[in-house]
Amino acid sequence: MFACHQSREGEEFACAGWLATVGHAHPRIRHLVSKGQIPEHALKPGVDWPELHSAYHEVLDKLRETSIE
Repeated sequence: MFACHQSREGEEFACAGWLATVGHAHPRIRHLVSKGQIPEHALKPGVDWPELHSAYHEVLDKLRETSIE
């Protein structure tokens, strides 16, 4: 899984944007959804979400632009 940038080291949780963008293609995520451990609606963006990035490098670029040094 891809960790959320807001999670802390050792306490990581899945990135909602990653789940909504590519989670459906990840075998472990599909397994967890089938067992009811991740809700199916987590695989779709929410109605009030910002536009999601289509590629990982876009995520990194955005984080670099907005990071505080």
